[in-house]
Amino acid sequence: MPKVTAQHKETRRQSILDAAQAVFVEKGYQLATIDEVAARSGLSVGALYRYFPTKSDMMLTLLEERLGRTPELFRRLTMHAEGAWQRLSLCVDLFVMALRVRHPGTGRLLLVAWGEALQDRTVRIGLQQRFSDLLGYMKSVVEEGIASGEFRSDADPAALAALLVSLADGVTLSWSIATPGVDVRRMRGTVLGMLRAYLISSRVGEE
Repeated sequence: MPKVTAQHKETRRQSILDAAQAVFVEKGYQLATIDEVAARSGLSVGALYRYFPTKSDMMLTLLEERLGRTPELFRRLTMHAEGAWQRLSLCVDLFVMALRVRHPGTGRLLLVAWGEALQDRTVRIGLQQRFSDLLGYMKSVVEEGIASGEFRSDADPAALAALLVSLADGVTLSWSIATPGVDVRRMRGTVLGMLRAYLISSRVGEE
């Protein structure tokens, strides 16, 4: 019997996650079934269970791997930024770019997860962890700016980080359902202008 390689297993695992995401977005988490995910992935239900024992396992993995790796991505892509303001600006740019080039299924997955979090404690905890990780990264950027003197000293890193993450999620959800008036390119300039006025202009005015 031929040996199944680790690469083959990971390819199969990703195909299951692709199928699960598609079914969750199309049918909603509650109405989606394991049978539908298996059929979409081209695998038997038994084969699928070897990778993900429950539907919740699929959703949590999607939250972690497709919605929860933003802080890691931001750290890697902004590591050479010259100062906290440039790092913060790059984060806004990366968010806008992600919305413009990525398939809207990612935003719709977030929408499905938010709806399910009201009833499913496991999904709620997964979303809370995602929010916490994003909050931690953005908070560290603001703290860096305060410590270096770039940002006003009385800024509240935790509060500002929570506002930015909440704003990003709100824009993502609105964009994912094509809400009229959601133009992320125009929003980029507005958000950066507000941040600059609060974090930098206010600091200069106090000196």
